[in-house]
Amino acid sequence: MKRGESKPGIDVVFAGPGLAGVRVGAGAGSGRPPEADRLDLALGLLAWGVHRTHEDEVRMVADRMRELATAVAASDDGRVPEGTVRVATRTQGLVPVELTTWVDDPGLTHVRAEISHSAVGPVPLIKGSPASGMLVLAGLCAVMDEAERCDADGRLALALALEGLIAWYAKAHRMTPARDAVASARIHAVDRLAAAGRGVPPSLWDAPA
Repeated sequence: MKRGESKPGIDVVFAGPGLAGVRVGAGAGSGRPPEADRLDLALGLLAWGVHRTHEDEVRMVADRMRELATAVAASDDGRVPEGTVRVATRTQGLVPVELTTWVDDPGLTHVRAEISHSAVGPVPLIKGSPASGMLVLAGLCAVMDEAERCDADGRLALALALEGLIAWYAKAHRMTPARDAVASARIHAVDRLAAAGRGVPPSLWDAPA
């Protein structure tokens, strides 16, 4: 990446209780299709969220990811049923989260992740120090946004990658690097597609050597 070039990134802004806006920037790219960078950004948000989540709450986070993965895989148009992703509020209890248009307001809660180049390949990194709950919620919103962008093959890959992320944290320590969790989730999705005799969509392509 040349100096001055922006990195692929994703921003999630919370405009109000149950309202989230998602903005994706392709940047200079990682050498893979944009879909692959977007997948890593969504998975990276979730992985960093689990990384910062107290161990007693990891299973609950996994349940939320599993519910969303099931909804994404079953969706005909990329939209998931209302209430698939929920957020706790002080006055209204649990409310469903829906995607809304981007709101460019620095006063709102905002989460950002970027793809950074490294010796081990593209790595999703979090900007700032958002709380674990906000990272998980931002990751779930990023998955919802990506599901609406994908075709059926991309949605299946997305759901299987979420399945792989859940499987990783079921057996690995949550303090392992987030990049390892993302890489394992991608491999899981590729293996599952291969076992079913299905092709690998662009979101799961690797960066060129």
